[in-house]
Amino acid sequence: MTVGLMVTWLVVILLGWWLLFSASPLAVVNAETKQPADAIERLYYAGYTITTLGYGDFVPGTNSWRIAPIAAAANGFFLFTLTITYMLNIVANVTEKRQIALTISALGETPWQILEATHDNGNFQSLSQQLQSLQASIGKLGQQHLAYPILHYYHATERSKSLALALTRLYQALIIAKVSCHDIDSTAQQQLTTSIKIIESFIATLDSAFITAVKELPELPKLDTYQQLSGIAASQSTLQKHLSSENQKVLAAYVHKDGWAWEDVWRT
Repeated sequence: MTVGLMVTWLVVILLGWWLLFSASPLAVVNAETKQPADAIERLYYAGYTITTLGYGDFVPGTNSWRIAPIAAAANGFFLFTLTITYMLNIVANVTEKRQIALTISALGETPWQILEATHDNGNFQSLSQQLQSLQASIGKLGQQHLAYPILHYYHATERSKSLALALTRLYQALIIAKVSCHDIDSTAQQQLTTSIKIIESFIATLDSAFITAVKELPELPKLDTYQQLSGIAASQSTLQKHLSSENQKVLAAYVHKDGWAWEDVWRT
């Protein structure tokens, strides 16, 4: 898709300048014979002008047409620079996107596993420490997706590399921890709150990728097993109430568009 976009840019600019150079018989002439160029020769002239090769076998026929090749060369130089910069940024951002997904997946492949590995007898100190490094990365990723909406169309075929699954799982785990654990220290509580807000800011960028929230709230699994973890004191109904937000509809659409099912969020 990205390569197709680049090719489309190049084809459009080539055709545009070809049409301009075809506007007058004297727009392009043979450098030796001074005869007007034909359609193919004008396309050839447009091509080597925007690529700034400048072979010189065809030239403008009048002084008034000497400005057009200068503009075409500048336009081509700008486009090729933009294309290379765009491609490099896309590759770097996709790599960072998958790296963040892998980092979150390393905490656990389900909300349960994330909480089980980081609850620290209800203190959630491990989770708090992990969130400090993730917050800046997720926030930056959200801005990258706004700048390059095409990033939403890069899908991972492995669960551990899927940002949609990783962020959705982390979001569920953070909501459960925040609702259930009122006795954790203020620092950990602040980390949970900040991380939830950052993920919700990322969710707000999904609209730029034409991800429309599903109409019905996605079905939540039974959450009674989460009460077995230290510090998780909220009832199942309380947990389900706080997990039944509008953001869940958007996340469900995000997961589906990434090629996964909502059930993949809650099970391995």
